[in-house]
Amino acid sequence: MESFFLNENFKTHFGFLESQLASSPDNGEYLCGKDLTAADILMCYPLIAGRSKIDEQAFPKLIAYVEMLEKHPGYVGSIKKIEEVSGEPFKAML
Repeated sequence: MESFFLNENFKTHFGFLESQLASSPDNGEYLCGKDLTAADILMCYPLIAGRSKIDEQAFPKLIAYVEMLEKHPGYVGSIKKIEEVSGEPFKAML
Protein backbone atom coordinates (compact mmCIF):
# COMPACT_ATOMS: atom_id res chain seq x y z
CA MET A 1 0.00 0.00 0.00
CA GLU A 2 2.71 2.46 0.98
CA SER A 3 4.92 1.89 -2.06
CA PHE A 4 2.06 1.67 -4.56
CA PHE A 5 -0.18 4.44 -3.31
CA LEU A 6 1.08 6.58 -0.45
CA ASN A 7 4.62 7.37 -1.58
CA GLU A 8 3.47 8.59 -5.01
CA ASN A 9 0.83 10.78 -3.39
CA PHE A 10 3.37 12.15 -0.94
CA LYS A 11 5.65 13.10 -3.86
CA THR A 12 2.78 14.79 -5.69
CA HIS A 13 1.50 16.81 -2.74
CA PHE A 14 4.88 17.63 -1.22
CA GLY A 15 6.09 18.67 -4.69
CA PHE A 16 3.13 21.01 -5.04
CA LEU A 17 3.83 22.60 -1.65
CA GLU A 18 7.54 22.90 -2.46
CA SER A 19 6.66 24.79 -5.66
CA GLN A 20 4.19 27.01 -3.78
CA LEU A 21 6.89 27.96 -1.31
CA ALA A 22 9.36 28.61 -4.14
CA SER A 23 6.88 30.96 -5.82
CA SER A 24 5.52 32.65 -2.70
CA PRO A 25 4.63 36.30 -3.42
CA ASP A 26 7.26 38.90 -2.46
CA ASN A 27 9.77 36.10 -1.74
CA GLY A 28 7.76 35.28 1.37
CA GLU A 29 8.47 32.40 3.72
CA TYR A 30 4.83 31.35 3.90
CA LEU A 31 2.53 29.79 1.31
CA CYS A 32 0.84 33.08 0.41
CA GLY A 33 3.63 35.57 1.01
CA LYS A 34 5.47 37.22 3.86
CA ASP A 35 2.71 36.87 6.44
CA LEU A 36 1.21 33.86 8.17
CA THR A 37 -2.27 33.12 6.77
CA ALA A 38 -5.06 30.63 7.39
CA ALA A 39 -3.52 28.45 4.66
CA ASP A 40 -0.36 28.06 6.74
CA ILE A 41 -2.31 27.35 9.90
CA LEU A 42 -4.38 24.68 8.14
CA MET A 43 -1.25 23.01 6.75
CA CYS A 44 0.69 23.21 10.01
CA TYR A 45 -0.56 20.11 11.80
CA PRO A 46 -0.61 17.62 8.90
CA LEU A 47 2.87 18.67 7.80
CA ILE A 48 4.33 18.49 11.30
CA ALA A 49 2.61 15.16 11.97
CA GLY A 50 3.72 13.75 8.63
CA ARG A 51 7.20 15.23 8.67
CA SER A 52 8.87 11.81 8.71
CA LYS A 53 7.41 11.21 5.23
CA ILE A 54 9.02 14.33 3.71
CA ASP A 55 12.22 13.63 1.80
CA GLU A 56 14.64 16.33 2.98
CA GLN A 57 16.75 16.11 -0.19
CA ALA A 58 13.79 16.42 -2.55
CA PHE A 59 11.84 19.04 -0.59
CA PRO A 60 14.29 21.33 1.28
CA LYS A 61 11.97 24.37 1.24
CA LEU A 62 9.16 22.29 2.71
CA ILE A 63 11.39 21.00 5.52
CA ALA A 64 12.54 24.56 6.31
CA TYR A 65 8.89 25.68 6.28
CA VAL A 66 7.86 22.93 8.72
CA GLU A 67 10.75 23.82 11.03
CA MET A 68 9.71 27.48 10.91
CA LEU A 69 6.09 26.57 11.74
CA GLU A 70 7.22 24.45 14.70
CA LYS A 71 9.04 27.47 16.14
CA HIS A 72 6.21 29.93 15.56
CA PRO A 73 5.03 31.43 18.90
CA GLY A 74 1.40 30.54 18.14
CA TYR A 75 2.24 26.88 17.57
CA VAL A 76 4.53 26.71 20.60
CA GLY A 77 1.82 28.29 22.77
CA SER A 78 -0.84 25.88 21.51
CA ILE A 79 1.36 22.88 22.31
CA LYS A 80 1.95 24.20 25.83
CA LYS A 81 -1.81 24.59 26.31
CA ILE A 82 -2.51 21.07 25.01
CA GLU A 83 0.07 19.64 27.41
CA GLU A 84 -1.33 21.70 30.28
CA VAL A 85 -4.87 20.49 29.67
CA SER A 86 -4.01 16.86 28.91
CA GLY A 87 -1.24 16.48 31.46
CA GLU A 88 0.78 14.57 28.86
CA PRO A 89 3.57 15.44 26.46
CA PHE A 90 2.27 16.35 23.01
CA LYS A 91 3.24 14.22 20.03
CA ALA A 92 1.96 15.18 16.59
CA MET A 93 0.98 12.03 14.73
CA LEU A 94 -1.26 10.99 11.88
